[in-house]
Amino acid sequence: MTELDTDQRKRCFDELFRQHVAGVASYCRWRSGSPTDAQDAVGEVFLIAWRRLDDVPSGEAARAWLYATARGVMANQARADARRSRLRERLRADQIAGADDEQLTDRVRDALAALGPRDREVLLLAEWEGLTPAEIAVVLQRPAVSVRSRLHRARRRFRAAYEGVAGTPARLSTSPHIAPTPSRTNTFS
Repeated sequence: MTELDTDQRKRCFDELFRQHVAGVASYCRWRSGSPTDAQDAVGEVFLIAWRRLDDVPSGEAARAWLYATARGVMANQARADARRSRLRERLRADQIAGADDEQLTDRVRDALAALGPRDREVLLLAEWEGLTPAEIAVVLQRPAVSVRSRLHRARRRFRAAYEGVAGTPARLSTSPHIAPTPSRTNTFS
């Protein structure tokens, strides 16, 4: 189509819509997952046709152009639906993990609160800050051998406090800084 003035554009679009809306709507209904998606697709197709009216071929070629446009719109809807579905699954998984993480965080916080300040300090330096016993020794200005002993005792006390809070044996992830012993698989053993 050639450049049209406003009145000509309206008449041309109205005629295009009148001739092809039923066919485009039928095509969208059988390709769509829901009546609402089909209606949205039809609206989008004719919005595109209005915006690109100068690109719409005349005569019977307009029908094929509209169907090709509908096909693209439906493909975009399917991709958007797939993205939304993946996002919902991810959010659902995060919510479930978040609930578990929140419970774990509360238990750890309560167990740490039950410890004395010296035990809490050495544990947090090791587990939270990721310092080695030698580094903790520098921070606390104590011999490394003393820090290792203190850390070991603090872990035992933490485990007992955690089990008291949780009512079950502690099952915490292993710290990258401390190798677990074969009989224990948690960080604060």
